[in-house]
Amino acid sequence: MTQHYLYEETKVQEFRDADADGAVGMRGYLEYFQDAAASYMHRFGWGNDTVHEQYGVAWVYTKYRMQLYEKTIYDHPLKLECWIEPTGRSIAVRHALEISKEGRLMARGRLESCIIDIKRQRISRLEKIGYDPELALERENPTEEFTRIEQSAEGMEKAYSRRVRYSDLDNNAHMNNLRYIPLLLDAFSPDYHGTHLLRDLEIHYRKQCLYDELLSVCREEEEEGVWRMLVLKEDGNAAVCARLRFEKT
Repeated sequence: MTQHYLYEETKVQEFRDADADGAVGMRGYLEYFQDAAASYMHRFGWGNDTVHEQYGVAWVYTKYRMQLYEKTIYDHPLKLECWIEPTGRSIAVRHALEISKEGRLMARGRLESCIIDIKRQRISRLEKIGYDPELALERENPTEEFTRIEQSAEGMEKAYSRRVRYSDLDNNAHMNNLRYIPLLLDAFSPDYHGTHLLRDLEIHYRKQCLYDELLSVCREEEEEGVWRMLVLKEDGNAAVCARLRFEKT
């Protein structure tokens, strides 16, 4: 039995990960987070390709929380550390991540995932794939906990609409979870992004979206710089609930 595993990686940033200002921020860090969590699971034979073929299930990410301390340019590589947090739950895994550069903390986060039976489209218990809870690492993760995000769109401003296209899809034929991040960011103008830095992003995935669905992105400023956001399906139900906290620069 393998116990208390810490995944570590040195990451060289790519220009394609950068925001419009040329530096890597929240969007790029979330991409690195998913890569690290996926690599962790591949290490033990629980990658999405393997569990598809062997167990008839697929990983589904249900929640993300990322807190940004500093954006990065390309002068030095990043250090990624990813581990599983102990939760005592039999249907969900929580990965934690820290991103640092030359000893400085750049970002940290937490994500939650589960497996679904592909044919039945229902959540399965982790024991179905032989998941070992002893992998969890007792290590502090000061990332703030997940919060409740209201799903009602009443009183919210509709920012814009967009259809799901082929390039948005993953191997489950649903919109990839990280494709929602640009949807949220695009609800704000270049001028707003130019004067505000996204420090904290929390996103909850409620329903999956399919090819050619028309999605509506709505927003509401709860307090200065803090926005509650929804991505609504055509039937009015929320596919995604999110909260973004910006800081004036």
